[in-house]
Amino acid sequence: MPCRGLAEAAAEPGESMTRRATDDAGIRFFDALVRYETDLWNAVDHDLRAAGLPGIGYVQALRIVAANAGSCRVHELREGLRITGGAASKLTDRLEASGLVARTANPADRRSSFLVLTDEGAEACERAVAVVAAALTRYLADATADTRRLADILTELRAVLHTPETGSH
Repeated sequence: MPCRGLAEAAAEPGESMTRRATDDAGIRFFDALVRYETDLWNAVDHDLRAAGLPGIGYVQALRIVAANAGSCRVHELREGLRITGGAASKLTDRLEASGLVARTANPADRRSSFLVLTDEGAEACERAVAVVAAALTRYLADATADTRRLADILTELRAVLHTPETGSH
């Protein structure tokens, strides 16, 4: 049987139309959200690369390092980007190899280190934030009030995911 949709596949015989409509709306929302996030990510990433800057993945990491100035560990990257510890460690290695961050000793714990932006990393971060801001202004220009409301709704929805039951943090 071909996949007709998650809601249809999960529906029980005799299930209420209200439940099915809610499932369909949820799936449509999920699909639209994921597709939009991917499209927006790719558009902003394109603008960054066209400006000769690192891609959005690196920029997000640089923003986290900058926000935790002097006390950023791989842990903060993991938490901030919602990635695994291994992925955060590999990202840190790539950022360091690119000359964008440096590791400094953690005076309180010799087993760990802090990540700091290099001069090149600070300049790239500053320029990238300006490119991202311009891109978002351009891509979201006609939806400012709706965009703010959607951001509020997504924040509320994220709170539902951040529970012990979901394993999220």
